[in-house]
Amino acid sequence: MASHDLRQPLHALGLFIAQLRMPLRSGERTRTIELIDATRKEMDEMLNSLLDMSKLDAGILIPTITEFPIARLLQKIETTFDQATRETGLRLRVRRSDAWVRSDAMLLERILLNLVSNAVRYTLRGGIIVGCRRRGQMLRIEVWDSGPGIPEDQKQNIFGEFFQLAARDRNRYGSMGLGLAIVDRLRLLLNHPIDLASTVGRGSRFAILVPMADECDTSAEPVDSPHPAAFAVEGKLVLVIADAPIVQQGTGGLLGRWGYTVLTTGSDEAALIRLAERQQRPDLIISDYHLANGKTGIRAIEKINAAFGSSIPAILISGDTAPEPAREVKDRGYILLHKPVDPMRLRAVMHELLMDHGDGRDTRAAS
Repeated sequence: MASHDLRQPLHALGLFIAQLRMPLRSGERTRTIELIDATRKEMDEMLNSLLDMSKLDAGILIPTITEFPIARLLQKIETTFDQATRETGLRLRVRRSDAWVRSDAMLLERILLNLVSNAVRYTLRGGIIVGCRRRGQMLRIEVWDSGPGIPEDQKQNIFGEFFQLAARDRNRYGSMGLGLAIVDRLRLLLNHPIDLASTVGRGSRFAILVPMADECDTSAEPVDSPHPAAFAVEGKLVLVIADAPIVQQGTGGLLGRWGYTVLTTGSDEAALIRLAERQQRPDLIISDYHLANGKTGIRAIEKINAAFGSSIPAILISGDTAPEPAREVKDRGYILLHKPVDPMRLRAVMHELLMDHGDGRDTRAAS
């Protein structure tokens, strides 16, 4: 079943690319590109689901319990699904809450994103509501949809692996039936009860109970803006380090189209040579976490920082979803993004880092 579902978008991608090789009218070309992007996102979702299941099966996920405001996750849901719901004519309403909870923020986020994604997938008209209710010392986070509902005899089956209810009126290949199975495994791991109520033809409501925490003085990171404000990028030099030429070409080409000056290299040694030739300090470094010959992007960034005698803002990109790289990157004060990176997410993070570090630049050459 997994092989079939993964081959579907690969097959579609091949057909879409074949269309792009042919003469197309402007509107047809734009539509085909949109379909390719949608297919890429579906594959990303599938691979993430398979990786999540493999880690859960292997028992290597260890929750990191902290106290945090639920508003962060509610904002993430809104920015993640706002465009998708608008494009399909659905209405997404996320009700604000000032409650604090005690959980693993990343794993709880995964649960909520899967619940809302499932609601969006099966809802043809109407909309989705996400909100919270206080229940004693617990916060009840609810996801309502106006979808087809779930028959009584299927309410337990939907949490099984590779199980999918028929999605009437939609020919979707973007689900492997793992979303709710992951939700069930994660809520057991976190010991968060989940409740389901559904009426066929009227919709469903999933609710998860999370322990509440006392509100703290927060130094929380600002919520990511889905649309970075326009600002001047001319003259900003971005150094890209990746050992795969295709990644250098893809990243360099995209950043160039955004208006940045870009240097692409495969190693820290090559980067220092290129920077010395330009006699210019980069404003930002984007590096793969894993580089050739067992080297890491962190080592490359620190060598370049040492050469310039200053700390250059940096983004590390990795296909490794293990917790160790994330902790190491965070401890060094850098940003970690996981492949495949959404271009708009990359652009927003670049904008934030460059704005935080101001326009002052040290143009000393690397020694």
